[in-house]
Amino acid sequence: MQFIDSSTTFPISSAVVHSGRIFEAVVTGIPDGEKTPVPGGAAAEMREAFRQLDVLLQQAGVDRRAICTARLYLQDVLADIGEVNQVWREYMGTHPVVRRAYGVTLQSGMRVEAAFTAEIP
Repeated sequence: MQFIDSSTTFPISSAVVHSGRIFEAVVTGIPDGEKTPVPGGAAAEMREAFRQLDVLLQQAGVDRRAICTARLYLQDVLADIGEVNQVWREYMGTHPVVRRAYGVTLQSGMRVEAAFTAEIP
């Protein structure tokens, strides 16, 4: 098992590669070292989450084309899904990832949290 971007202050990692072929990551709109999300609402947070995801995927030796599933957790799914979908299209292009979006209560003022699974060749 390979843990990626592990915290030095809490037993948690941003991503893990297990079984040598499966990458799993959770990202948010909160930049590393910060305590609150980037300003600008759900779209800005989704862009920040994708920025973090690109870094983690690169550390695992793959890129966004390896993503196979995603789960989006939105503070207000009805209000935010439209702008999140716009950022999603910009990032994913025509890559047809299996995705679910859930309305949840998030902490730290977040509007977006996302979990991704990717295949490591």
